[in-house]
Amino acid sequence: MTLRPALPAFGPLTLERLVAELVAGLDAAPPGPTGVLRVEVVTEDDQVIGWSLGFGPDRVAVVDDPADAAVRIRHDDARRLASGHADGALLYLGGQIEVVGDEQLVLALGSALRNPGDGRPLIDPAALDPVAVATAISRVDLDHLSRVMAGGFRDVVLTEVFGRLPDFLIAEKARGVRVAIMFEVERDHPGEPDRYLVRVADGVCTVQPGAPADAPVDATLVLAGHELLCLVLGRLNPVRAVLSGQLRVRGQVLKALGFNAVMRIPGN
Repeated sequence: MTLRPALPAFGPLTLERLVAELVAGLDAAPPGPTGVLRVEVVTEDDQVIGWSLGFGPDRVAVVDDPADAAVRIRHDDARRLASGHADGALLYLGGQIEVVGDEQLVLALGSALRNPGDGRPLIDPAALDPVAVATAISRVDLDHLSRVMAGGFRDVVLTEVFGRLPDFLIAEKARGVRVAIMFEVERDHPGEPDRYLVRVADGVCTVQPGAPADAPVDATLVLAGHELLCLVLGRLNPVRAVLSGQLRVRGQVLKALGFNAVMRIPGN
């Protein structure tokens, strides 16, 4: 069990010190893209306290330059994030952090910044608990999930979802089962969908990212990004969705439903 430090007290001065501590927690010069991030915290009396932070190859400073991206978070969530009691990715998925502008910058900086509470990255998708994610997305509307899956966090979410899929296999149910399902996750704009080929063979699940469109499969499941999240986290009933036409299946529908029968859905 990891012990978390106590939640810090919050007021305007301690918020300013918090930003200074976050900047001091950088491993080194910020990796990845550089730019200006606007951080806004909504206080208990609904006042907004904000800073624009300029990230460069050799310095981090409070600046007056126009922001490339902005994040807004309520004071209580900021306290939990800064003390290691919450993860930025989970807060974003749950609609508790608003992101405007360059999401890739937010993701890169959130992965580099260490919270002063326990030294973990502010955004650490690999550390997320699937049940906690299922609970978080159960409270948000589909428009929010659509925006998440249309933005800079899409690749991270897809990587985490399909990377963990083998852990959801119910081995005792999967003995003797052989099935290959292609997931085609569509984009909101024209372009090739993301394809993941998932195979179950004799109690083992494997995932092939970037599978070719003509790979031999038993069935292909075509769905939007937010539908994928709802499906793998238990918000969308796969049988009802397939039978109602909400989810499109090419190939053997019974094989697709049989695949679902050997997977454990987080939160259910």
